[in-house]
Parts: sequence; C-alpha cells; structure tokens
Amino acid sequence: MGKLNFHFAIHCHQPVGNFEGVFRQAYERSYKPFIQTIARHPAVKFGLHMSGPLWDWIGAHEPAFVSDIERLVERGQVEMVSGGFYEPILEVLTERDATGQVEMMNRFLRTRFRQDPKGVWLTERVWDPSLPVLLSGLGIRYTTVDDTHFYYAGLEEKDIHGYYVTERAGHALDIFPIQKKLRYAIPFKEPAQVIDILKYYRETLNFGSVTYADDGEKFGVWPGTYDWVFRDGWLERFFTELEKHTDWLSVTTQGEYLSSSLPTGRVYIPSASYEELLEWALPPNIAERLKSFEAFLDTSVFKEHYRPFVRGGFWDNFLVKYPEGNWMHKRMLYVSAMISDIEDRTGVRLEDARIELFKSQSNCAYWHGLFGGIYLNYLRHAVYEHLLRAEEILDTHMPGPHGTSCVLHDIDLDGMQEVVLKNRHLSLYIAPSHGGAVVEMDVRDRHFNVTNVMTRRKEAYHRLIKENRVQTQAADTPVTIHSLVQVKESGLDQKLVYDWHPRYNFVEHFLPLDMLELERLYRTPYIDLGDFTIEQHGLIEHKGDTVSLMRDGHLMSGEDRLSLRMEKSYRLLEKGIEAGYRLTNTSGRQIDMAMLVEMNLSLLGTDDRRRIAIIGAAGREVKGMADYITRRDIAGFELTDEWQRLGIRITTPGASSLFAYPVETISSSESGFEKTYQGTCFMLVYELGIAPGANRVITIPVDVYDI
Repeated sequence: MGKLNFHFAIHCHQPVGNFEGVFRQAYERSYKPFIQTIARHPAVKFGLHMSGPLWDWIGAHEPAFVSDIERLVERGQVEMVSGGFYEPILEVLTERDATGQVEMMNRFLRTRFRQDPKGVWLTERVWDPSLPVLLSGLGIRYTTVDDTHFYYAGLEEKDIHGYYVTERAGHALDIFPIQKKLRYAIPFKEPAQVIDILKYYRETLNFGSVTYADDGEKFGVWPGTYDWVFRDGWLERFFTELEKHTDWLSVTTQGEYLSSSLPTGRVYIPSASYEELLEWALPPNIAERLKSFEAFLDTSVFKEHYRPFVRGGFWDNFLVKYPEGNWMHKRMLYVSAMISDIEDRTGVRLEDARIELFKSQSNCAYWHGLFGGIYLNYLRHAVYEHLLRAEEILDTHMPGPHGTSCVLHDIDLDGMQEVVLKNRHLSLYIAPSHGGAVVEMDVRDRHFNVTNVMTRRKEAYHRLIKENRVQTQAADTPVTIHSLVQVKESGLDQKLVYDWHPRYNFVEHFLPLDMLELERLYRTPYIDLGDFTIEQHGLIEHKGDTVSLMRDGHLMSGEDRLSLRMEKSYRLLEKGIEAGYRLTNTSGRQIDMAMLVEMNLSLLGTDDRRRIAIIGAAGREVKGMADYITRRDIAGFELTDEWQRLGIRITTPGASSLFAYPVETISSSESGFEKTYQGTCFMLVYELGIAPGANRVITIPVDVYDI
C-alpha cells in the first residue's frame, strides 16, 4: 500500500464593500497567524487562493505580508491558485467578463509570485458544465469542487478520490473532490481525529489521494475559532501531526500530484455547488420540506444509499428568490453590454470601466445563505457604487451632448421594458409593468442609489426563531457555523414581518381613513382597496425629461367596485425630480378614502442623529432613520447624510400626514440571527374626496442637494 497524498488548500476572501475593520480583523485573527504558523512547518505544502479584494487591501495596508507569502512560494511550499479576481460567480457572467476576471488574477499571480497558475478556485464551488471551455482556454488545468458534486454524477464514496477528468466540446479540465468528512472535521475535531479520518481513506478505502479545501476564515474568524486554532494551538498541533506520519502520508499540492499521477476516471458533473448552498437557493417553503425529508432520511438505515438522490436547487435560483439580487445582476449585465459596445465600436480598451464593472461582480451581495450577503446594505451599495463609477467613465466616451436621456430597455430581462431617465446628476429606472414605480434612483455624482432597500421576506430558518429553537450564548467549544443556531439579540420573533410587494418608490396604496395607524402599516396586515400597487401601468409618453403613465383601475368601497383613472408622471430636473398624479373619478359615486404614496429610502446607517429631519407646520423635528414616526401636520421632510455630503428634500403639498418606520429584516450571520436595517419607509397620506367626474392633482417635488 502506497502513501496517501493529502492536498491541503485554503480560500481567503472578503467582499468588495466590506468595512475596513473587518478586513483588519480577518487579517490579524486569521490570515497573518495562519501564514506565520504554516511557515514553521516547511514540509506541509498547501494551496492558497486569496481573492482580489483581499490582495487590494493587503497591498495597500500590509505589503510585507505579500513578501511573507513570496518566501513560501520560493521554497516550494505553496501553490498559488487563481480564480475570478473580484470573486464573481463565473457562470453568470458574460464570457468576456469571466475571461477578464480570471486573466486579471493570472496576471497578478505571474507578476507578483512568478507562478503560472494551474488551478482555479470556483467561487462558492459553483460548477457549471460549460466551465471547461472557458478555463482550458486560460491555461487552467484543474479546479476543486465538493464530493457532493460527484454524488450527483452517480459516484459512490469508494469512487470519490484523486482527481477526475471532464470535458466540454473537446476542452478538458481536471477536477479534485473535497472530502466532506475533512471539511467538517478541520479545524473542529482534535488533530488526532483528523489523522484517523485520513487513515480511514488510506486503509479502509485504499485511496491514493484526498483533498481538503475550504475557507481560510475557519481558522480564526468563525465564532470561537481564534482561541481554539491559535491560542490553544490547534493549527500548530495539526501540522505537527501531519509531519509525524510521513511514513504513510505525503502532504502535496494538487499541481504536483497532477504532474505525476493519472486521473481516477472520467466524470460529467451537473450544475451544482456544496450541499448547504443548494438548500439555501430553494424557496423557503420548499427548503423546509427538504430539511424535513432529510431528517426523516437520517432515521433510516438506507440513509447513505439514498442521500445522493436528495439535492436542493442551484445558484442561479437566488436570482428568483431575491428580485433585488436579480435587478443588480441585470444592471451589471446592462453596464457590461455598454462597455463592450463602446469597445467594439471604437476599438478603445476601457480598462478603468472594466475594473469598476469587475468590482460590481463580487458575488456576496447577490445571494444569501449562512452569512448576511444580500441582506447587508453596504454590500449592495458597493455593487451600485461601482456600476455608477463605470457609467461615469462611459459618459466620457459617449458621442454628442450629455443632456437628459430617456430610453426604453428591458433591464431585468423579464420581457417587459423599463424606462431609463437620466441626466449627469440623477438617474431613474421606472417599471411600468410594476405599478409604474421607481425601481432605482441614483445620485450619480455621489455614486449612490438612495432606493437600495430590501424587502422583508420569509426565510426557512425563521422557523427556528418562531419555535424558540435557538441559543442565546455561544457553545463552549467551536462548532461549524452550519450547526450554529444562535440569536444576537432578544425579541427577534416580533420583527418577523413579511412584505407583500417589493420596496420600490412612488408605490400607491388605497385605505379607509380609519385604518391609518402606524402599527398596521408597519405589519402590513391591511387589505389594499386599490389595484395600482403592483399592476401594469400603460406608458403614455417617454421623451425629453418626462415619463407619463396611466392606469384605469378600481377601488373597493364596501361591496362596490369604483373605477379610477390614475395618470402618473415623472419629470427629471437638473438635481431633482417632480412626481405627479392626476386622479380622475370615472365611476358614478363619490370616492372617500386615503391614498398613501410609499417611498423607501436609505442612507445606509442609523447610528447617529444626523440622518433625517421632519419639517412640519409647527416647526422642525429631528429624527433618526430607525425612528417610528407619525406626523399629522406635514409640509415635507428631508434626509441628510454628512458622510456623503448629500441631502434629499421632499415637499408634500396637500399631504395630511406622514408615517415612517425602519425596514428591518431578520437574517442569518456567521455569529447568529440578527436584525439588519435595510432602509426607511415613508408613507405620505392624501385624503381623497373626489366627486364623480372630478379629479385630484398631487405633486411631490424631490430636490437633491449638496451639504
């Protein structure tokens, strides 16, 4: 029996837009001590993938750390692994962008470490059968995915070892499977127990090669791991154990093994990722049923026989589960297409715009699983910031005068066109197919989307909070975060409120006057009397600086169905907009009820008192973005953000009152369930008394100014 080749690799990543303090903490508690520890064990070879955002931060703040890694490269201890530079999901990019992202990382590794990368790290191990065509053309020989992927291809545990060859259209790629037993044992079990698992692979299954590859943040950043891994010496003991067993164990890199060993066999893997992600991608009700079935299967003696046939969705379904992520993704593709169009038309390579585009493709903001992801507003903000920076660069390459433009385009690829109204200061994305609402409003010279607000929606793990199946304190010893069910604050069950429509802007609701209560509006248990909130509006005009829409809809008054025509318009000013309504009673009865115009706005934070000022007839009242507000006399309100030197003033002639409340979601993070601020909902109330054939005109000016 020969030696077992053990391939040990780590992947380190922080998303574009993460806080400086998070980068610093991860560096001090994970990346730096890991490299310092493994440097003391030169016989332990390993693969290292670090994402572009980390390389950018390290280069700017800790350049000596790069030199530390260079020394490990020079002595042959580390194999540098490539990937998409800003950690995108490659399979949901255009071919040009995916190629550009990997080429950017390849160039960086060749230039900085003088290594020609043979392997690529797949973001979130998201595999697609088309990847061999892309990667083989970039000089990549191998990638690494979970053993789960191989189970889905019909293999059994006894077959999943070494590496397999796959191909698409004659383009070959080698694939190493990650052993789940190792992924859940390192660094949570004692080093001797990990050695026992390696012995099992060698002595019981007769494997010649096994792979461990997982997040570097497990070593120090995940809850409880810093003390366990470094202060208590787990990592030092683990490397020492590996060195003690060189008579039967060889710690080699994947590239070395490829050069001297034949593949285990051929495989064709379906689109997949690791087991947990496939569960997270499902709609919450289906995810709950999947968990229930898995629990049932766990009680069966046939568990191992049937588990390979149980799987969730795949990554792309996050774009269905989270429309906000889909909108960002399609906005990204829209900008990508504009860059490519200019490059192809002019022959000019727009490197600066592409870098901004690549930064916007950092995957974390587009989905949600165990960590905050799309629920973290600053990560979504980073996507929009870099898209808007890319657009700013593109403006300098556009022919003709740069005044106001108004174009139709199906941005989100749902078969229905949106209206893009834009000047050099502001841009509006209006969806006639969805209530004629404003989906996105950007302050372009601040690279800021002020309507970046997430919908409150159900998640499968909310059942744990509702059923009080959570801990209030951390476990005594580190556990994998896949097993962590902890709350970071009390009372989260009271915040489990779900919205019935997206958090867009200039969204209309019709309610009886006696239902205008803040608590009712916050919890949304009311029945909207109109059919204007999410319904199709006809596009009447879209030229110059104005977009006009119309809907002939209905209102319920008791058992009567009253017809109402809503004419809705947006006019783009130099640094503001003017929203207007003309409501015409086309029924034969008086309409007496309230119309509420909903606006959802975000300045990202709630941590100071410089955020929102309510201006009423009785004087000025300063409030925070997380405050609950009921104001009966209202002439307008404004939002101010000293950090971005931005102010937004909304004037409300004819409004009788204002309600406002924070939009907060309950989401999962690496340290437990938490309340996350998404934005603030403002409800402007207009009391209607419209006689048959009469109309009511409402105007809402919005001014954007510098502070």
